[in-house]
Amino acid sequence: MSPSRQKDAAKPRSYVFCYYVSGHGYGHATRVVQVASEILSLSRKHILYIISNAPRFIFQGAIDRGAKYRHALIDAGVQQPRAYTVDRKQTIDDLKAFLQNRPEMITREVGWLKEVKADVVLSDAPFLPCAAASAAGIPSSIVSNFTFDAVYNGLCEGDDLDVTIRQLVEQVVEDYKKSDLLIRLPGYIPIPSYNGTQLYPDSSVSIKPVKLLNGCSATIGINHLNGFDFALTKHHGNVIDVPLVVRKSITPRDVFLSSLGIPREIHETHKILMVSFGGQNLVGMKEWGNPLPSGWIAIVCGGDPETLPEKFYKCPREAYIPDLTNAADVVMGKLGYGTCSECIGHEKPFIYVPRPQFIEELGLRRLMEMQGSCVEMQKEHFETGQWKKYILQASCMPGACEDVSKRLSHDGGKVAAKLIEKFLDARVMTIRKSKNISGSVPNNPILI
Repeated sequence: MSPSRQKDAAKPRSYVFCYYVSGHGYGHATRVVQVASEILSLSRKHILYIISNAPRFIFQGAIDRGAKYRHALIDAGVQQPRAYTVDRKQTIDDLKAFLQNRPEMITREVGWLKEVKADVVLSDAPFLPCAAASAAGIPSSIVSNFTFDAVYNGLCEGDDLDVTIRQLVEQVVEDYKKSDLLIRLPGYIPIPSYNGTQLYPDSSVSIKPVKLLNGCSATIGINHLNGFDFALTKHHGNVIDVPLVVRKSITPRDVFLSSLGIPREIHETHKILMVSFGGQNLVGMKEWGNPLPSGWIAIVCGGDPETLPEKFYKCPREAYIPDLTNAADVVMGKLGYGTCSECIGHEKPFIYVPRPQFIEELGLRRLMEMQGSCVEMQKEHFETGQWKKYILQASCMPGACEDVSKRLSHDGGKVAAKLIEKFLDARVMTIRKSKNISGSVPNNPILI
């Protein structure tokens, strides 16, 4: 090889990232925006596509940084009549129909991945993109705290539908197994395609590497990245735990609350409850009487302002939710990753209505118990406006893990971005060595 070609081969590469995002709920999208933005902020000026059936506006933060958005049906999702219930039969019917079209969808995605010259597929957390990446001959990484095979398995109830569920889930697991890496977010549950993954221990969050049955796991912080060598690990089976991926508030509290039309004399003299369920679950609340303690107001995400009683305010769809979380004294909603991480990140106590059909909730509840503060509210009490005792109980909690030594850091997006770049560098180096090509991707120090 000529000296000029050797020099070019040694240059750090820019990569093409294809980030597939489930359209089920906004939690996937909010954390993807954070990770994608960190990837696009890296010095190598990578190219990043976001592929999802979720609407474009949810990803605007990453799009503003240069991400390219493509709308495509890439997962079956979960059917939810309400924020905390699942239509079990319709969910499984949708999964069955989705899998029947799997071959055509994989062919479509393989063609597109080759067209954009993709280097890696990231998944949060559809299964089909992992299979498409494998068919296209490129690596893939799951970036999530759960995968949908566990969610579908969690819908088994001991009846005839269970047989269908287990049969369908077998294909889902096989597709996830085609991934090369699991970047596991806090609040995780067992990942069926990665043997040995398990919940946090009961006593404390483990920050030590845990040896898994089929690979390695390491809890990686920003200070550990230089020492982590993908070249020493095998591919499928790598499980790497990262810190919390958290969106942080950017607007001062009083400025944000005034922008919602809440008079200063109100928001300076009242405590604030953030209701993150949206209006679909608050129909008929005018008949409840006032569900708030004295001296409180509430801000509702979504919903029709005409249905809201006195002391309730609507938060517009385009509002940046971490600003609302930061402005609130207590947050009420469901156990979703975005809500939990932002409550922890802003040290806000959380009231949640349980969702027994969502197995993901097990990991997120554990996360809130260990890293934040939470109170469980009975569904019947939520639906009849019996909120006061829960609000008062939560308002006395600290909102964060009181043992500072056990707190997770909140730079998971930055850590994940660096890890994936390092993973791709190691892969390029391995390929070059296998082809006996001189020159390699340098193991440059990672500077933050």
